[in-house]
Amino acid sequence: MQSMFLLTHFGFIGVLFLSWTSCQRFDSSELMLPQGHIRGRLLQTKSNRRIHGFLGIPYATAPIGPFRFKASVRHPGWSDTLDATEYRSSCPQVDPRGMQTGGEDCLFLNVFTPRLPNDNYRGSSTNYPVMVFIHGGYFDSGSSSQYGPEKLVDKGVVLVTFNYRLGILGFLSTGDEASSGNWGLLDQRLALQWVQENIGNFGGDATSVTLFGQGAGAASVIYHIISPVSQRLFHRAIAESGSALCPWALEREPLQYAREVALLLKCPTESSFQLVECISRKSTGDILRAQTEGKSLGNFPIRAVPVIDRQGTANPVIPDDPLSLLQRGNFVRVPLVIGINREEGAFFYPLLRKGYMENSLRNSGYLRDILIPSFLQSTSDLAINSAVVEAIMFAYFIGVDTANLTQVLKPFINMTTDAMYVACNDLTSKTYSQLNIPTYMYVFEHRGVNSMTDLRLNQQMSKIDAGVSHGDELFYLFDLQVDGIQPLSQLDNLISNRMVTLWTDFAKFGVAPHFVNYEYPAKWPRLQPNNLSYYRIEGHLRIARDYRQRESDLWLHHLPSLAEIHTLPPTTSPLVEEKVEPVYRTLAWAMVAVAIALFILVIVLLGFLYNQRKSQSFKASPELGHSRMSGSMSGSTLY
Repeated sequence: MQSMFLLTHFGFIGVLFLSWTSCQRFDSSELMLPQGHIRGRLLQTKSNRRIHGFLGIPYATAPIGPFRFKASVRHPGWSDTLDATEYRSSCPQVDPRGMQTGGEDCLFLNVFTPRLPNDNYRGSSTNYPVMVFIHGGYFDSGSSSQYGPEKLVDKGVVLVTFNYRLGILGFLSTGDEASSGNWGLLDQRLALQWVQENIGNFGGDATSVTLFGQGAGAASVIYHIISPVSQRLFHRAIAESGSALCPWALEREPLQYAREVALLLKCPTESSFQLVECISRKSTGDILRAQTEGKSLGNFPIRAVPVIDRQGTANPVIPDDPLSLLQRGNFVRVPLVIGINREEGAFFYPLLRKGYMENSLRNSGYLRDILIPSFLQSTSDLAINSAVVEAIMFAYFIGVDTANLTQVLKPFINMTTDAMYVACNDLTSKTYSQLNIPTYMYVFEHRGVNSMTDLRLNQQMSKIDAGVSHGDELFYLFDLQVDGIQPLSQLDNLISNRMVTLWTDFAKFGVAPHFVNYEYPAKWPRLQPNNLSYYRIEGHLRIARDYRQRESDLWLHHLPSLAEIHTLPPTTSPLVEEKVEPVYRTLAWAMVAVAIALFILVIVLLGFLYNQRKSQSFKASPELGHSRMSGSMSGSTLY
């Protein structure tokens, strides 16, 4: 009897021990990688699901010293157990307060997974689809540590976020072998290679990788789609509010910019090799200060961005103009989700709020003569002339009291949104879909309790609903680690769940939503050259068509024609021309009429002068005559 009691007692202790060791194995979040042993941490989602997080894994050697302005090299590994329980340093940048943050030893990535392969108690060996996120920040700011993973991982995917070199340190180019540029894109490619080689150890499926990004990250996604060096590293793509075809995503005069930086840093400019060697010895702080020089419109212009590098390396990342690469279609064709937020340019509101009224009171033509030309010079490739400015005024500001900021705000946001995001999104999605690749477009239209515009405003400034700003969709996809965020409302949480489901369904199945029901009333329509359907993501999911076609055509074709530059070929979509021609025909005929009127006026004036001279009755002084003619010409803004 006593032996039976002891056997039962020890058996119970054995069961407890096995249970304890099993929990310890799960709680420890430890595994072995080819680079070495690694220890992570446990996180908990809002649905009380425990997930594993491995933070601050080095995927490349530190790009310092001789590794500055060089392609990143994979990390050789470590001997002791790597503590991967905390985020590591962001890459050097200037924060919104003007403070320098981050360090050059910054090439780290983070992996979040619902389970590890050794979590046998779950009874499944199926690997999860993988989503790799590239953060935004106009190529000169941002960090992977800002993007909390819980919402996405809770839907059964492995999420990878990472840092990449930013600004001058990430994109300095002289257009030749001295510094070919695109170092940040090469960092991103190395992170994707790391995922292919290692993600299976975290329970991820290396054959099902979705690359997605926002802003500059979205432009990077398109670059990797068309780049010959990034092929077969991912299988689906999502581009949120950005494209390689956006004017702010490519520097077309890299040597000129490199020389401007060199002058600021007191480096030689005659030899590109001496230029790069000199800059490579400068402190991070000096380089960041040079990076912020020359910005005339908030954070713009941004010039430390990707470049065409066919002259600088044997294996270029971007061997030709991005549009030409996209049109050729010589790449692995992956399904693409691409879209924008309704008022992307709302982030300009704080800038307008600071000085618009004062400037417009001093100069009644401030909007036409200063602000719009400054915007064009800072954010576009357009050659600026009065015809371009007048066309913009006609398209956006007819009937607007330009001295009243309240009236100017909405059309200004529309103008900046169309110029910087809508047009290049339209061109990218149409060109991509014409290659017969599955393409799905969305417009995010929900304004919730949080707004990136509000976060950018000084606390002393009153809040205003400027619309759905650039970056606002991120509140619904991630648990953002940013100061000032308010808890999501009930409606916000509903929108968040729908968005996360759409994104993760696309990552899992290549189409979304996976199931059609009352919340998801229809499959996401595939965008076709003759059917420009898209998803409107707001209080309800709705299907719409032909998003801002007139505005896109204005920025892609009419304004470049007025500026006498032809950077884009005529649209290959007959639908666009059929829809937009009637509206802008009025503008075209108006300009023709004005030109004819001016021509007739010149003939009349010449005839008048001839007759006056002939009768010798024209007594005006040469100075007065010159003054009158100059005044007539300067009063016209058509030249």
